[in-house]
Amino acid sequence: MSVKELLINKLDLMSENELEKVLKLLQVFGLADRTSSQSKIYSLRGLPIEYIDPLEPVAISDWDVLG
Repeated sequence: MSVKELLINKLDLMSENELEKVLKLLQVFGLADRTSSQSKIYSLRGLPIEYIDPLEPVAISDWDVLG
């Protein structure tokens, strides 16, 4: 029996939860592409980010204590 056949047999015996863990592990090591469901979850991943004045206070007028 080939290694491929052994792997397929092992995968057939795994639960859905175990299969998800194996897929995530393969993705961490770059051995599997990211799934389309993950790209839907992280749809903004990889887009450029621009910070306009990142040190400016946020909503300072909303703080009653300071007003």
